[in-house]
Amino acid sequence: MRVWRGGVNPRGLKGAVIQRRTGRAHGRAPLWQTDVRLSRRAPRYRIDIAAKAQPLLGGETAVCRTRDVSEVGLCLDTAAWFPLGTRISVSLFEPNSGTALEVIGDVVREAVSPSWSLGIILIEPPEEWGVIVAAAARSSLPPEKKGKRLRVLVVGDGHRQRGAMALYVTSGWDVLFASDDDSIAEVIDHKIELDAVIAELDVSDPRIYPIMEGIRKSQPTARRIVRTTGKGAHELVHRFVERDDGLEALLDAISADIPAAVP
Repeated sequence: MRVWRGGVNPRGLKGAVIQRRTGRAHGRAPLWQTDVRLSRRAPRYRIDIAAKAQPLLGGETAVCRTRDVSEVGLCLDTAAWFPLGTRISVSLFEPNSGTALEVIGDVVREAVSPSWSLGIILIEPPEEWGVIVAAAARSSLPPEKKGKRLRVLVVGDGHRQRGAMALYVTSGWDVLFASDDDSIAEVIDHKIELDAVIAELDVSDPRIYPIMEGIRKSQPTARRIVRTTGKGAHELVHRFVERDDGLEALLDAISADIPAAVP
């Protein structure tokens, strides 16, 4: 698969990202090469709240958690791949203060193994951002634990993904979204180890089994789950989950002791 750097991906995602800028433009250094980017003097505070990240010009959404925040930026715990310089929108909700907001920023550190942390510098953060930072400073969370967060790829049409977004936001998982073969391949090519792949598709949708066959070959340890309406059974799918059964049923499908399939 071709890795796209900017503009419209001709066969895959219909969105676009800001082109990766590797040189100087108009005599000025790129944003991530400025003193603000290189300096770590801005105090960073650990905070673990739900977040949604999406390229500003369109593209797949990632549902994740914050790792830390500062007055000038934030770090997201996600394996979603956004190239350096991608301008993204991040939506957050801080439950203690009841603050919900959207911030815009540029990616200054790509999420790569083994840390899988996405660094973002904010562009003119709103006043409400100070509330988030202050709440993080007050919470004084302990050092980050090494426990593994479930990493899940959700495949489905845009309207189905939007309908299920609230469920995945509350899950606490690192959730990546894909809507077609190219966006699935992009996740696989980025060598992200998945715990589960969930197809948000109708049980009769013919795309289910080619998708799951591809996942079986490329991610043999990932659980293959279909979240749908109606019953189903197939050797390529570990479990069919009723759409109305909620998060607990999905978690059970991911963690249940299912015998390994014969290759």
